[in-house]
Amino acid sequence: MRTLSRLDEAAHGLHAALTNQSLGACTERTGEHASLLLSATLTPGDVHEAVHEAVRRTRADNAVLVVALLGHGFTTPQQTDLYYMVADSTADSTMSAVNVGQLLAEAADEPGVEGVIALIDTCHAAGAMPDVGRIAGGVRAGRTRLSVLAAAAADQAARGMRLTFSLVDVMKEGLAGAGPTVHVDTRFTEELRDRIKGQAVGRFEYDNDPFAQKHLWLARNARSITGAARGVVGPVGRQDLEEAVSMWRAGERLPTPLTRPALDALYTFARQTEAAEAGDRDWHGRVTHLVATLAECARTVVLVNQVLAEVLTSDLLRAARQLSGLPHDAEGPELLRDLVEYAALRAPRGDEPSWKAPARFVAALAQLSGSDIAVARLREWARDLGVVTEYNDALTEFAHKRQQGGIRLVVSLAGALTDWPEEVDAWLIGTGERLPVHERFRCESADRLGTGRAIGAALAWARGRLPTPEQLENVDVAAPAHLLASWQPEEAKVDRRLLGVNHDVVVRWSGRMDPAEENAEMNDAARKALRGMADCATVPVEWIGASVLDDRQALEDELMTGRYDIAVGLDHHPDALQDVLEQLLPYAPIILWPRPEARPDHDWLRTLVQKNWRRLPDDLAPAYRQRWSREHDGCVACLGDVRAVWHDEPWLEFCRPFEQRVVAGPEEEL
Repeated sequence: MRTLSRLDEAAHGLHAALTNQSLGACTERTGEHASLLLSATLTPGDVHEAVHEAVRRTRADNAVLVVALLGHGFTTPQQTDLYYMVADSTADSTMSAVNVGQLLAEAADEPGVEGVIALIDTCHAAGAMPDVGRIAGGVRAGRTRLSVLAAAAADQAARGMRLTFSLVDVMKEGLAGAGPTVHVDTRFTEELRDRIKGQAVGRFEYDNDPFAQKHLWLARNARSITGAARGVVGPVGRQDLEEAVSMWRAGERLPTPLTRPALDALYTFARQTEAAEAGDRDWHGRVTHLVATLAECARTVVLVNQVLAEVLTSDLLRAARQLSGLPHDAEGPELLRDLVEYAALRAPRGDEPSWKAPARFVAALAQLSGSDIAVARLREWARDLGVVTEYNDALTEFAHKRQQGGIRLVVSLAGALTDWPEEVDAWLIGTGERLPVHERFRCESADRLGTGRAIGAALAWARGRLPTPEQLENVDVAAPAHLLASWQPEEAKVDRRLLGVNHDVVVRWSGRMDPAEENAEMNDAARKALRGMADCATVPVEWIGASVLDDRQALEDELMTGRYDIAVGLDHHPDALQDVLEQLLPYAPIILWPRPEARPDHDWLRTLVQKNWRRLPDDLAPAYRQRWSREHDGCVACLGDVRAVWHDEPWLEFCRPFEQRVVAGPEEEL
């Protein structure tokens, strides 16, 4: 059957949403049996083996299994059983494909599996509904749960991966009135049917497990009411506390939601002598400690809301998370509560004070707020918890980071129209002047060596303008597309070392500094895209494969309609990389691709980017330094093999003076 042009995009988008802890909350797996299986060489055995491995892991964790099958499917002329197609499948051979109903029935029948949710986006998808008799007659005698969502009727085609894209949209947007979690139920199905026309979206539900501990939910509801209705305990705290309480006193259940009075009541009960003697004493201690920690987290949230009431925003919280070193997974449906909770329960290391990580996060908030009063009031909080030293150390560290991060040298090679430039321009930013200081340096020779020496002269000039003891750490190198395609600026030889040894280099495109008429609109579009990307719960990268690049006119048409106006990733190193960059750079503010000598295994680049996205581009410079070390020898692929052209909002603001903006005054009446 024909190639599905949006299959890769749909698969990655769904996998990202399902493994996002704020949405699908599934556990991501990498390695031989990765949670995302995407390949042009799959066999039926590969699918069976991958699902069986997932079932084994699900059984070990007493968890729910989510299975998504995307691609082509067929049914036989006299039956409606769906067969999922892989590399060499043909519609006239059922042995060349995977019987979906049988696969799902076997997974749901496995003891220890709490339930199975199946998402089927193929033609004839309703044929995936398994035979109820097979489930009822299994080893569990039907005591299991299974929900199946199908993209189309058994006699109907499914087009454009509509189910998957709509499903991801609903997961990100949430479902009005659905409560804290989204289920594959009537409300969810109706929402999808409203969005998907021309296909009969179907649902199958089987529930015959009276001992199931939780409802079979697909995702956390992004629209669920926050605050008091959700309780003072977030997903991380509730997970830890539920485990501890169940191990302490079997059969004990926590109330929903976990309000502050409920938390206090549990703490009072747990401290009673008879409560400690009634169950496992070790887990009793764990419960007491967790409840006390969660109560302190709740108090911290109230305090931060009071102290920072005038400045507290989602952007400030996310910036503080990044500055304090918490991972993106720490973000939850209620940002402040869930970040504080994660810092208290997941971030501490064994040899650190238990409140060091929360102290660093609170210090980051205080630092970013710019308020001396907030710094002082939050220091009192740190003193009460015995981490005032850690709080003050973090303030000092963050202040230095912000000061150093604000000082940048911009080096532009914009004059290199066809080869290497005859001169380079340099601007020093962050030294307090109203406008960046500018200087021009002539290249001794219009080649790689001469350019490196001119950059070295620019570095010496910049260092001479910095007050002691400030050091120049950040260098932006802007170059035209032909140099970006063939040259790594951090490897420019400057004096005795490569530029990237002592400096964090970020690569930019000099075209955004070009004083052309359309640049103001181009950069404004990039600013809008970046703001939209900041709100994305998933990694906002559009991936482009060889098949897309083969039709350059179709790509240009999609670029003009805004299709690739965010971050774009090339999943391979194109032979005509310069031409590709020249086509993409005016549209996408961020572009990523692999080095030509990289030795990638299946899907490595997407996995690397997804894992490291929230720390890019900052982590690229140390990754490049690591790549130069001997430790890189034998490395199949790592972050150091990823190339990037990165235009963030500070860079676009630097470009603003170059933009030709015409402001028209009001017309006079005649």
